[in-house]
Amino acid sequence: MAIGVVAAAVVAGLVWLLGFSSLFDVTDVRVDGATPETLPAVRQAATVPPGTSLIWLDTSELDGQVQTIPRVATVDVRRSLPHTVTVTVTEREPVAAVPMGAGVALVDGTGFAYRTMPAPPPGVPRLVLGLGVAASPSDPTTVAAVRVLASLPPDLRSKITELRAVSPYDVSFTLDANRTVRWGADSDDARKAAVLGPLLTRPGSTYDVSTPDLPVVS
Repeated sequence: MAIGVVAAAVVAGLVWLLGFSSLFDVTDVRVDGATPETLPAVRQAATVPPGTSLIWLDTSELDGQVQTIPRVATVDVRRSLPHTVTVTVTEREPVAAVPMGAGVALVDGTGFAYRTMPAPPPGVPRLVLGLGVAASPSDPTTVAAVRVLASLPPDLRSKITELRAVSPYDVSFTLDANRTVRWGADSDDARKAAVLGPLLTRPGSTYDVSTPDLPVVS
């Protein structure tokens, strides 16, 4: 019986130590991967109330709080005994800029518009969508546009100054030297990209790869 009492006391002591004492309270929240602009917002969202035990910390809740920040693409929350929480974020990268009012909205590779700026950053093309279309990962036209961009080799993508998507079936873009590429539908993208490279070595102003087996230069 004495052994049982001692065992119960040990268990009770461990429960108190792990769940209710301050031995494992969170005292250090570290943020990795955030730029100086985003860091204050991440730190605010990742605030852990005083007296929170690291053992019982709900990392999914903390993850969700940080994920609400528009510039954050992914979040990874990890615990390290005895007192540390590390929040690692990956920020969204712009692939295009949609005109909006007096400035532009930056759009990432999913089609999500996450930040407004006065002008596109260097190397980020303007994206002109069809009338009444708002950039969104759930909008087929936006998704088609960013998928076309992703299908192009980096050296060609860097030459695009403006991308136009009237619908998922009508995508085109302008390259340097005022050359226009008619892409057509968001389909056979890899095939079209492969055909477009050699096609651009020919003189012309319009390069139509909407039907990749019958490309046209004019």
